[in-house]
Amino acid sequence: MVKKIILSFVFLFLFILPFTMKKSLHVENSKISLKGKTIMDLALGQKYDEPGYKAIDADGSNITDKVITDGAVNYKKEGVYELTYSVSNLDGDVIKALRFVRVNKNFKITYSDEYDKLDNTSRGWWSGNKFDYKRPAGGADINELRKYDAYFLGADEKTLYLTFDEGSYETYVKEIVSVLNNNDVKATFFFCKNYILANSELIKQMTDYGHSIGNHTYHHLNMPSLATRENFDKYLDEIQSVEKAYYDVTGKNIDKVYREPRGEWSYRDLKIMQDMGYKTYFYSANYNDFSGVLSKEKALSEMLKRYHNGAIYLIHPNNRGNYEALDSFIKEMKKQGYKFDLVKNI
Repeated sequence: MVKKIILSFVFLFLFILPFTMKKSLHVENSKISLKGKTIMDLALGQKYDEPGYKAIDADGSNITDKVITDGAVNYKKEGVYELTYSVSNLDGDVIKALRFVRVNKNFKITYSDEYDKLDNTSRGWWSGNKFDYKRPAGGADINELRKYDAYFLGADEKTLYLTFDEGSYETYVKEIVSVLNNNDVKATFFFCKNYILANSELIKQMTDYGHSIGNHTYHHLNMPSLATRENFDKYLDEIQSVEKAYYDVTGKNIDKVYREPRGEWSYRDLKIMQDMGYKTYFYSANYNDFSGVLSKEKALSEMLKRYHNGAIYLIHPNNRGNYEALDSFIKEMKKQGYKFDLVKNI
């Protein structure tokens, strides 16, 4: 009897225990390594970019492509989000790693070393209007811009996007809004901080009606010149002060749509705006409406020369001719089967 018990222990030691140890060893040596921080902070509206991960099995083989991720980050809502990374190892045991992402409206984005690697040459934007009703090429490669959530055209369909840039107080915004409302058309307005504060009631009315208010910076400066480590606080203030002004006036967060002042931009600039949760919108239809007064007839002629599928119009509301021509333009485009939409829906 004693001999049988001893033999049983020997069997356990020689066969079962090594197997258990081997299995435990596999669990211990199989690992998912997360790149970046395991606890990340994002500003409200700042998109989450997965830093990446790597999974190695106990025998040293790379099993990263077998990792399953679970969970999502809603960058539009404050909260703490849990992301789970899991993979099965050699023995079929599931190895896991966790990452937590905190979305906080008070979190301040910091200058990244990655920004220094991006071209910060200040470029001007041109639309490439050819007056042939075809979609123009624009001032940069459309696919390259999309990497930074930047656009100058909508989809190739009969939709037009009216956008208005305002950097001064001499304006026909109120009259333009009336024309838009009477035609049941929604438009996007890119405003600077002081205009929002000086026209709070109008801003609230526009928001309530469904127009989109976008960010056009505080002082209408060349933003690439501020897209540096040394000037980064100024860069942030140009954007965040507009957000605060809009929130103070309406009690709502501003639409995360942005237009570069004077159409001056850089790839680094676009990336910073993307990291702040914005989409940047250039334009594919514009004309010289900012250096002199246009008549109604001239403004209408300029608008009608430039329509094409997915056209984003840049119109300056300080020119009376634009306001006077707008009603006729909208009605003519509707006759031709075009509809109007907000750029944030592109």
